[in-house]
This record gives sequence, C-alpha cells and structure tokens, in this order.
Amino acid sequence: MKAMVVCCALGAVLTAMGCGGRSAQKPSGPMPVQTSVPLPVWAPASPSPEFLRAARVFRTWVDEPAVTDEPELAGRALQIRFHRTLVPAWEFFGSLTDEQIERFRSTKDLRIQVKDLTDKQRAALYHFFDVWRQEFKGVSSPNTDFSEDWLVDLYKAGAKEDLSNVQIQFLVRGSGRVAMILRARQPDGSLGPRCPVGLGDI
Repeated sequence: MKAMVVCCALGAVLTAMGCGGRSAQKPSGPMPVQTSVPLPVWAPASPSPEFLRAARVFRTWVDEPAVTDEPELAGRALQIRFHRTLVPAWEFFGSLTDEQIERFRSTKDLRIQVKDLTDKQRAALYHFFDVWRQEFKGVSSPNTDFSEDWLVDLYKAGAKEDLSNVQIQFLVRGSGRVAMILRARQPDGSLGPRCPVGLGDI
C-alpha cells in the first residue's frame, strides 16, 4: 500500500516551511483584517475566523529554502503547493471547540474520532482533502512516497467509506513540531498506519 507519509522531497518541505509575520504596508484598497497574532506569509489575504484561531495556537516555521533533491524551481513549486494545503489544515484545526483546543494546548496530544465531528468540522476536514487532491494531482517524484489523495490511502489502510473508524490525532512531537495524524482502526481494534502531515510549531 502506498504509504500516506510526507517524506523525502515533501518531508523536507514539511520541516522547512516558510513563515513569518507580515510587514506593515499602507493599504491602497480596503483595510486588511486586523489580527493580534503574526500570520505566515502564505496566509490568505482575508483569513477566516478558524484560520485565525489556529494562528493563535501554532507558531509558524522560519522561512527557509526548501531542501530537496529536486531542482530549485521544482522544490519551490512543491513548497508553494504545500503552503496552499496548510490553509484548510489550519482552518480544520480552528474549527475545533474551545474545549478541544484547550485540551490540546494543555496535553500536547488531542485525539478525536471522525464519527464525533460536527457537520462544520467534517466539512472542514473534507475541504482539506479536496485542496490537497487539487494541489498534488499528477504531481510525482522518484524521491517521494506521498499520495495525491488522502481518502484513497485511508481506504487502503482500512478506513470505512464514511471514515467512522478513523482517529485524528494532533500531536506535539519532541521537537515542538505539530503533526496531524490520521489512522484507521482495524477489525482487531488496533490502529493502522499513520497518515501524518506537519502543521507548524507550538
């Protein structure tokens, strides 16, 4: 089964995402959304409330060139694609309840079941899947083993069609990096292969 892991070329991108606060500029049009937190350079021009909630939890990575085995321009293009997927990933996290986010901040390890998501949260999760599929459709490299479709790989890992046996884990690793990890529960009760994506630092 094609492992749903972001590794090699994309894995390097995950650990070297460009981020940082926006520099102050005099607006020529409508006033931009004012926030009390610095936003990554890849943030949307008009971030959603859910995105801003995530931005108050995550610290974004320092801006560095993508370190990959790909030619420089190809590596940069891969990085830009991944940045676009981070927006809905952060919005999904920001759709969690205050209690869930507070539990994550206090324990550094939050586990929720897809079957327990609200309609809004489920829509946000599937939006992340859709954006990932759009960005990485047809994108391949001999040095990568990531998939263009989360749902396909989750199904291959044993997920039910409605993902009712899938667990979502938000985990702070020892390095301080935050990962969102999806795993399908198997018929024997064990959890299948990890399907992770990096979100930022804590």
